[in-house]
Amino acid sequence: MVMALLVFKTRLKDLYEKHYKMIRSILKIIISAVLFAAVFYSLPFRPEWNEYEVPFVIMIALICGFIPDLAIMCLVALFVIYEVAAVSVVAAFGFFALLAIYFLLFGRYTKKQSYIVLLIPVLGIWNLSYVVPIVAALFLSPAMIPACVVGVLVQYVLMGIREYEILSQNAVDTGNTMESFQYMVDYVMGNREMIILIVTFSLVYLIVYAIRKGRFNYSSHVGIFVGLVTCMAGVISGDVLWSIPANMSDLFIGLAITAVIAYVIQFFRMSLDYTGVRKMQFQDDEYYYYVKAVPKLKVAVVDKTVTRIEEDRTEEKIDLKEEIEKVLEEDLNPDSK
Repeated sequence: MVMALLVFKTRLKDLYEKHYKMIRSILKIIISAVLFAAVFYSLPFRPEWNEYEVPFVIMIALICGFIPDLAIMCLVALFVIYEVAAVSVVAAFGFFALLAIYFLLFGRYTKKQSYIVLLIPVLGIWNLSYVVPIVAALFLSPAMIPACVVGVLVQYVLMGIREYEILSQNAVDTGNTMESFQYMVDYVMGNREMIILIVTFSLVYLIVYAIRKGRFNYSSHVGIFVGLVTCMAGVISGDVLWSIPANMSDLFIGLAITAVIAYVIQFFRMSLDYTGVRKMQFQDDEYYYYVKAVPKLKVAVVDKTVTRIEEDRTEEKIDLKEEIEKVLEEDLNPDSK
Protein backbone atom coordinates (compact mmCIF):
# COMPACT_ATOMS: atom_id res chain seq x y z
CA MET A 1 0.00 0.00 0.00
CA VAL A 2 2.78 2.42 0.96
CA MET A 3 4.72 1.56 -2.20
CA ALA A 4 1.65 2.24 -4.35
CA LEU A 5 1.18 5.62 -2.66
CA LEU A 6 4.85 6.47 -3.21
CA VAL A 7 4.57 5.58 -6.90
CA PHE A 8 1.43 7.72 -7.17
CA LYS A 9 3.19 10.59 -5.39
CA THR A 10 6.20 10.36 -7.72
CA ARG A 11 4.07 10.27 -10.85
CA LEU A 12 1.98 13.18 -9.59
CA LYS A 13 5.11 15.20 -8.83
CA ASP A 14 6.58 14.47 -12.27
CA LEU A 15 3.31 15.46 -13.92
CA TYR A 16 3.20 18.71 -11.95
CA GLU A 17 6.79 19.56 -12.88
CA LYS A 18 6.19 18.90 -16.57
CA HIS A 19 2.96 20.91 -16.76
CA TYR A 20 3.57 23.37 -13.93
CA LYS A 21 1.94 26.46 -15.44
CA MET A 22 -1.18 24.73 -16.73
CA ILE A 23 -1.84 22.74 -13.53
CA ARG A 24 -1.22 25.77 -11.34
CA SER A 25 -3.69 27.84 -13.38
CA ILE A 26 -6.33 25.10 -13.12
CA LEU A 27 -5.82 24.86 -9.35
CA LYS A 28 -6.11 28.63 -8.98
CA ILE A 29 -9.38 28.58 -10.95
CA ILE A 30 -10.83 25.84 -8.72
CA ILE A 31 -9.68 27.47 -5.47
CA SER A 32 -10.95 30.90 -6.56
CA ALA A 33 -14.34 29.43 -7.42
CA VAL A 34 -14.55 27.85 -3.96
CA LEU A 35 -13.52 31.12 -2.26
CA PHE A 36 -16.06 33.31 -4.03
CA ALA A 37 -18.80 30.70 -3.64
CA ALA A 38 -18.03 30.67 0.10
CA VAL A 39 -18.34 34.46 0.21
CA PHE A 40 -21.73 34.32 -1.52
CA TYR A 41 -22.87 31.60 0.87
CA SER A 42 -21.71 33.20 4.11
CA LEU A 43 -22.50 36.85 3.23
CA PRO A 44 -25.82 36.89 1.34
CA PHE A 45 -26.35 40.62 1.85
CA ARG A 46 -27.18 41.56 -1.76
CA PRO A 47 -30.21 39.57 -2.99
CA GLU A 48 -29.95 41.15 -6.44
CA TRP A 49 -26.80 39.08 -7.01
CA ASN A 50 -28.58 35.74 -6.57
CA GLU A 51 -29.46 35.19 -10.22
CA TYR A 52 -25.94 36.19 -11.34
CA GLU A 53 -24.09 34.25 -8.66
CA VAL A 54 -23.03 31.22 -10.73
CA PRO A 55 -21.97 33.16 -13.88
CA PHE A 56 -20.07 35.66 -11.74
CA VAL A 57 -18.21 32.95 -9.81
CA ILE A 58 -17.24 31.18 -13.05
CA MET A 59 -16.12 34.40 -14.74
CA ILE A 60 -14.07 35.70 -11.81
CA ALA A 61 -12.53 32.26 -11.21
CA LEU A 62 -11.37 32.10 -14.83
CA ILE A 63 -9.79 35.52 -14.46
CA CYS A 64 -8.10 34.52 -11.19
CA GLY A 65 -6.44 31.59 -12.94
CA PHE A 66 -4.10 33.99 -14.74
CA ILE A 67 -3.34 36.69 -12.17
CA PRO A 68 -0.90 36.69 -9.20
CA ASP A 69 -1.90 35.05 -5.93
CA LEU A 70 -1.80 38.33 -4.02
CA ALA A 71 -4.23 39.86 -6.52
CA ILE A 72 -6.68 37.01 -5.82
CA MET A 73 -6.47 37.72 -2.09
CA CYS A 74 -7.17 41.41 -2.74
CA LEU A 75 -10.16 40.60 -4.98
CA VAL A 76 -11.69 38.37 -2.29
CA ALA A 77 -11.15 41.05 0.36
CA LEU A 78 -12.68 43.75 -1.85
CA PHE A 79 -15.70 41.60 -2.60
CA VAL A 80 -16.21 40.88 1.12
CA ILE A 81 -16.04 44.63 1.84
CA TYR A 82 -18.54 45.24 -0.95
CA GLU A 83 -20.94 42.71 0.57
CA VAL A 84 -20.54 44.15 4.08
CA ALA A 85 -21.23 47.65 2.72
CA ALA A 86 -24.73 46.46 1.84
CA VAL A 87 -25.38 46.18 5.60
CA SER A 88 -23.42 49.20 6.78
CA VAL A 89 -20.84 51.44 5.14
CA VAL A 90 -19.34 52.18 8.55
CA ALA A 91 -18.96 48.46 9.30
CA ALA A 92 -17.37 47.95 5.88
CA PHE A 93 -14.90 50.75 6.61
CA GLY A 94 -14.10 49.20 10.00
CA PHE A 95 -13.50 45.81 8.36
CA PHE A 96 -11.25 47.44 5.76
CA ALA A 97 -9.33 49.24 8.53
CA LEU A 98 -8.78 45.90 10.33
CA LEU A 99 -7.30 44.30 7.20
CA ALA A 100 -5.20 47.38 6.38
CA ILE A 101 -3.71 47.60 9.88
CA TYR A 102 -2.83 43.93 9.85
CA PHE A 103 -1.27 44.14 6.39
CA LEU A 104 0.84 47.15 7.35
CA LEU A 105 2.04 45.48 10.56
CA PHE A 106 2.58 41.87 9.46
CA GLY A 107 1.13 40.87 6.11
CA ARG A 108 3.50 42.88 3.91
CA TYR A 109 6.42 40.68 4.94
CA THR A 110 5.10 37.47 3.40
CA LYS A 111 2.04 36.60 1.33
CA LYS A 112 1.68 33.29 3.22
CA GLN A 113 0.15 35.23 6.10
CA SER A 114 -2.60 36.44 3.76
CA TYR A 115 -3.43 32.82 2.92
CA ILE A 116 -3.85 31.96 6.60
CA VAL A 117 -6.01 35.03 7.33
CA LEU A 118 -8.27 34.10 4.41
CA LEU A 119 -8.41 30.33 4.94
CA ILE A 120 -9.53 30.41 8.58
CA PRO A 121 -12.89 32.18 7.99
CA VAL A 122 -13.49 30.27 4.73
CA LEU A 123 -12.80 26.84 6.24
CA GLY A 124 -14.70 27.88 9.35
CA ILE A 125 -17.90 27.70 7.27
CA TRP A 126 -17.44 23.91 7.15
CA ASN A 127 -15.96 23.64 10.67
CA LEU A 128 -12.51 22.84 9.25
CA SER A 129 -10.52 25.86 10.42
CA TYR A 130 -8.54 23.59 12.80
CA VAL A 131 -6.49 22.40 9.83
CA VAL A 132 -4.88 25.83 9.34
CA PRO A 133 -2.73 26.10 12.53
CA ILE A 134 -1.78 22.41 12.37
CA VAL A 135 -0.62 22.41 8.74
CA ALA A 136 0.97 25.86 9.03
CA ALA A 137 2.99 24.74 12.07
CA LEU A 138 4.32 21.74 10.11
CA PHE A 139 6.01 23.89 7.49
CA LEU A 140 6.18 27.49 8.72
CA SER A 141 7.64 29.37 11.66
CA PRO A 142 5.77 30.75 14.72
CA ALA A 143 5.82 34.15 13.00
CA MET A 144 2.51 33.04 11.42
CA ILE A 145 0.68 32.99 14.77
CA PRO A 146 -0.52 36.62 14.36
CA ALA A 147 -2.08 35.57 11.05
CA CYS A 148 -4.03 32.83 12.87
CA VAL A 149 -5.22 35.34 15.47
CA VAL A 150 -6.33 37.83 12.82
CA GLY A 151 -7.98 35.04 10.82
CA VAL A 152 -10.14 34.08 13.81
CA LEU A 153 -10.88 37.76 14.45
CA VAL A 154 -12.00 38.25 10.83
CA GLN A 155 -14.21 35.15 11.10
CA TYR A 156 -16.07 36.49 14.13
CA VAL A 157 -16.28 40.05 12.78
CA LEU A 158 -18.10 38.67 9.75
CA MET A 159 -20.32 36.57 12.01
CA GLY A 160 -21.17 39.70 14.02
CA ILE A 161 -22.03 41.64 10.87
CA ARG A 162 -24.27 38.84 9.67
CA GLU A 163 -26.05 38.70 13.04
CA TYR A 164 -26.53 42.47 12.98
CA GLU A 165 -28.02 42.23 9.48
CA ILE A 166 -30.58 39.68 10.71
CA LEU A 167 -31.50 41.79 13.75
CA SER A 168 -31.71 45.04 11.78
CA GLN A 169 -34.40 43.61 9.49
CA ASN A 170 -36.88 43.54 12.38
CA ALA A 171 -35.64 46.65 14.18
CA VAL A 172 -36.69 50.28 13.85
CA ASP A 173 -34.17 52.52 12.13
CA THR A 174 -32.82 54.94 14.76
CA GLY A 175 -30.71 56.92 12.31
CA ASN A 176 -27.52 56.17 14.24
CA THR A 177 -24.84 55.54 11.60
CA MET A 178 -22.42 54.16 14.18
CA GLU A 179 -24.84 51.56 15.51
CA SER A 180 -23.58 48.77 13.23
CA PHE A 181 -19.96 49.48 14.07
CA GLN A 182 -20.71 49.56 17.79
CA TYR A 183 -22.59 46.28 17.54
CA MET A 184 -19.68 44.68 15.69
CA VAL A 185 -17.20 45.85 18.35
CA ASP A 186 -19.41 44.67 21.23
CA TYR A 187 -19.96 41.32 19.52
CA VAL A 188 -16.22 40.73 19.13
CA MET A 189 -15.09 42.06 22.50
CA GLY A 190 -17.64 40.07 24.46
CA ASN A 191 -17.34 36.83 22.49
CA ARG A 192 -15.76 34.20 24.73
CA GLU A 193 -15.93 31.58 22.01
CA MET A 194 -13.60 33.71 19.88
CA ILE A 195 -11.15 34.09 22.75
CA ILE A 196 -11.12 30.32 23.32
CA LEU A 197 -10.48 29.72 19.62
CA ILE A 198 -7.63 32.28 19.50
CA VAL A 199 -5.94 30.76 22.55
CA THR A 200 -6.47 27.23 21.23
CA PHE A 201 -5.07 28.01 17.77
CA SER A 202 -2.02 29.75 19.28
CA LEU A 203 -1.33 26.80 21.62
CA VAL A 204 -1.86 24.29 18.81
CA TYR A 205 0.58 26.15 16.57
CA LEU A 206 3.29 26.33 19.25
CA ILE A 207 2.85 22.70 20.34
CA VAL A 208 2.84 21.25 16.82
CA TYR A 209 5.85 23.39 15.86
CA ALA A 210 7.81 22.35 18.97
CA ILE A 211 7.06 18.65 18.45
CA ARG A 212 7.84 18.54 14.73
CA LYS A 213 11.20 20.19 15.45
CA GLY A 214 12.00 17.31 17.82
CA ARG A 215 14.74 14.79 17.11
CA PHE A 216 12.69 11.66 17.60
CA ASN A 217 11.20 9.54 14.82
CA TYR A 218 7.81 10.42 13.34
CA SER A 219 7.87 13.81 15.07
CA SER A 220 5.58 15.43 12.46
CA HIS A 221 3.00 12.64 12.75
CA VAL A 222 3.03 12.90 16.53
CA GLY A 223 2.70 16.68 16.25
CA ILE A 224 -0.44 16.35 14.12
CA PHE A 225 -2.01 13.96 16.61
CA VAL A 226 -1.17 16.13 19.64
CA GLY A 227 -2.47 19.18 17.75
CA LEU A 228 -5.81 17.47 17.16
CA VAL A 229 -6.06 16.51 20.83
CA THR A 230 -5.24 20.10 21.82
CA CYS A 231 -8.00 21.42 19.54
CA MET A 232 -10.47 19.06 21.17
CA ALA A 233 -9.30 19.99 24.66
CA GLY A 234 -9.62 23.71 23.89
CA VAL A 235 -13.20 23.42 22.67
CA ILE A 236 -14.22 21.18 25.59
CA SER A 237 -12.55 23.48 28.14
CA GLY A 238 -14.62 26.38 26.78
CA ASP A 239 -17.74 24.33 27.38
CA VAL A 240 -16.64 23.39 30.91
CA LEU A 241 -15.25 26.74 32.10
CA TRP A 242 -17.48 29.27 30.36
CA SER A 243 -20.49 27.12 29.42
CA ILE A 244 -19.87 27.73 25.72
CA PRO A 245 -22.04 25.18 23.90
CA ALA A 246 -20.09 22.83 21.64
CA ASN A 247 -21.60 20.50 19.07
CA MET A 248 -19.53 17.38 19.72
CA SER A 249 -20.61 15.56 16.56
CA ASP A 250 -19.52 18.51 14.39
CA LEU A 251 -16.31 18.74 16.40
CA PHE A 252 -15.39 15.08 15.90
CA ILE A 253 -16.27 15.14 12.20
CA GLY A 254 -14.27 18.35 11.69
CA LEU A 255 -11.25 16.96 13.53
CA ALA A 256 -11.45 13.68 11.60
CA ILE A 257 -11.42 15.50 8.27
CA THR A 258 -8.66 17.76 9.57
CA ALA A 259 -6.56 14.70 10.45
CA VAL A 260 -6.98 13.26 6.96
CA ILE A 261 -6.05 16.56 5.30
CA ALA A 262 -3.03 17.11 7.57
CA TYR A 263 -1.62 13.59 7.13
CA VAL A 264 -2.14 13.67 3.35
CA ILE A 265 -0.36 17.04 3.07
CA GLN A 266 2.47 15.76 5.27
CA PHE A 267 2.83 12.62 3.12
CA PHE A 268 3.05 14.55 -0.14
CA ARG A 269 5.27 17.23 1.36
CA MET A 270 7.80 14.97 3.10
CA SER A 271 7.90 11.19 3.57
CA LEU A 272 10.83 9.88 5.60
CA ASP A 273 12.24 6.37 5.92
CA TYR A 274 13.07 6.03 9.61
CA THR A 275 14.36 2.49 9.12
CA GLY A 276 17.36 3.93 7.27
CA VAL A 277 18.42 6.48 9.90
CA ARG A 278 22.16 7.14 10.00
CA LYS A 279 24.02 8.91 12.80
CA MET A 280 27.35 10.53 11.99
CA GLN A 281 29.88 12.58 13.89
CA PHE A 282 32.79 14.67 12.73
CA GLN A 283 34.81 17.63 13.92
CA ASP A 284 36.74 20.66 12.84
CA ASP A 285 39.09 22.97 14.70
CA GLU A 286 36.34 24.54 16.80
CA TYR A 287 33.36 22.18 17.01
CA TYR A 288 32.37 18.55 17.26
CA TYR A 289 29.31 17.73 15.15
CA TYR A 290 26.62 15.09 15.70
CA VAL A 291 24.41 14.56 12.67
CA LYS A 292 21.29 12.44 12.32
CA ALA A 293 20.44 11.76 8.67
CA VAL A 294 16.98 10.46 7.77
CA PRO A 295 16.51 9.41 4.11
CA LYS A 296 13.41 10.43 2.21
CA LEU A 297 11.00 7.77 1.03
CA LYS A 298 10.95 7.80 -2.73
CA VAL A 299 10.84 5.38 -5.61
CA ALA A 300 12.19 5.57 -9.12
CA VAL A 301 9.33 5.17 -11.55
CA VAL A 302 10.33 3.88 -14.97
CA ASP A 303 7.86 3.92 -17.80
CA LYS A 304 8.30 0.69 -19.69
CA THR A 305 7.31 0.46 -23.31
CA VAL A 306 6.76 -3.02 -24.69
CA THR A 307 6.85 -3.42 -28.46
CA ARG A 308 5.69 -6.71 -29.89
CA ILE A 309 6.98 -7.59 -33.35
CA GLU A 310 5.08 -10.27 -35.20
CA GLU A 311 7.03 -12.09 -37.91
CA ASP A 312 6.28 -14.84 -40.36
CA ARG A 313 7.35 -17.85 -38.28
CA THR A 314 7.09 -20.28 -41.23
CA GLU A 315 9.71 -18.40 -43.21
CA GLU A 316 11.89 -18.05 -40.10
CA LYS A 317 11.90 -21.84 -39.55
CA ILE A 318 12.66 -22.61 -43.18
CA ASP A 319 15.58 -20.21 -43.29
CA LEU A 320 17.03 -21.61 -40.08
CA LYS A 321 16.74 -25.21 -41.34
CA GLU A 322 18.50 -24.40 -44.61
CA GLU A 323 21.33 -22.66 -42.81
CA ILE A 324 21.87 -25.63 -40.46
CA GLU A 325 21.91 -28.14 -43.36
CA LYS A 326 24.33 -25.97 -45.27
CA VAL A 327 26.76 -25.77 -42.37
CA LEU A 328 26.59 -29.52 -41.71
CA GLU A 329 27.17 -30.32 -45.35
CA GLU A 330 30.25 -28.12 -45.44
CA ASP A 331 31.62 -29.77 -42.30
CA LEU A 332 31.09 -33.31 -43.65
CA ASN A 333 32.44 -32.59 -47.13
CA PRO A 334 35.40 -30.27 -46.69
CA ASP A 335 36.58 -31.09 -50.24
CA SER A 336 33.52 -29.45 -51.73
CA LYS A 337 34.72 -26.01 -50.60
